[in-house]
Amino acid sequence: MTTQQKKINAAKMALKRIKRGMCVGLGTGSTTNEFINLLGQEKQLLKTLRYTSSSIQTEIFAKKYSIICEDIDQFDHLDVTVDGADEVSRRGDMIKGGGGALLREKMLASISKDYLIIVDDTKMVEYLGHFPLPIEIMNFSPNTTINLLKKAFKACHLDPEIVMRLNSDSSKVITDGGNIILDCHCGKILDSNLLKEKIEEIPNVITSGFFLNMLNSVFVGDQEGSTEVFFE
Repeated sequence: MTTQQKKINAAKMALKRIKRGMCVGLGTGSTTNEFINLLGQEKQLLKTLRYTSSSIQTEIFAKKYSIICEDIDQFDHLDVTVDGADEVSRRGDMIKGGGGALLREKMLASISKDYLIIVDDTKMVEYLGHFPLPIEIMNFSPNTTINLLKKAFKACHLDPEIVMRLNSDSSKVITDGGNIILDCHCGKILDSNLLKEKIEEIPNVITSGFFLNMLNSVFVGDQEGSTEVFFE
């Protein structure tokens, strides 16, 4: 079975939680796009919903189904947000931001009553850190920020390679908010909470790709179909 089909299996499970009249947040990335593809087939349901998204990329993709995403400021809450993840640990902590939308993804999550994460089974890990940790910073003094980050990682007994995320033409990736992203190749992270605290107290850091203590469960697509995995 392909990875894409596993993502579809997880997305089918999330779709069952979408009810008429909901305000829905749409995340960013290939797994979220599979959810949008399924939602787009539910013609009677989708026209009763209101939407916002975590990226311009998702807004453009959703328009193929006549899904119009409103500005997040038009909502005081969301009934549900559906998003993917780059890694989910056995504790339910996540690394997200591979698609470059980590700040806006956190905004959607912060006002959502129900936060549905859909992944294929390869994203479930024992410990976070195999996937590079994204850090969104202002488009200002990246080298100084990298030096400060190295000190923060050292305090957590880590010595990652830190690289600026680039486009195929070697230009800097610029987020929808005008910021840049550093990718930190950490290896196994034993204390995500401490590292997140150290990173996010650096003045030029806007946010990190750590999404911690936010999940009760996750929808996991595999060869057999999909499973809802619960966390304590």
